[in-house]
Amino acid sequence: MKNVNTNTILQIVALLFLLIIGYMTFSSGSNWKIIKSELERVRKELEISKDTLAATKTKLKNSLKEINKLKLQKDLVTHKRDSLLVDFGQKNAIDWKQKMELQDSLKVIQDKITVETKLLDSLFGL
Repeated sequence: MKNVNTNTILQIVALLFLLIIGYMTFSSGSNWKIIKSELERVRKELEISKDTLAATKTKLKNSLKEINKLKLQKDLVTHKRDSLLVDFGQKNAIDWKQKMELQDSLKVIQDKITVETKLLDSLFGL
């Protein structure tokens, strides 16, 4: 009789363990659905973020190109201004030596203007 009581008690304990394991399995299944849906939502947000980052990189590259174009335009205007100043100085030069120095500097400035004009034309596609 003692064997029957021990076997019955072991069967009851085993049945309780099966009930606990079954409950945990069914209750954790709904948690997996929630976790899966959250992971899917995060994946979609990550794809949106990647697209936004790619668009931002493209806009940044375009902005850098525009900044370089503006810098070249500024340099061209500066050299044209210097050319006008040298030309004015050349017209008002007192002696021949000063006039020749001004002509040499004017030639260098005009060469720079020519090079930068060609560079700007190539950038703007002219």
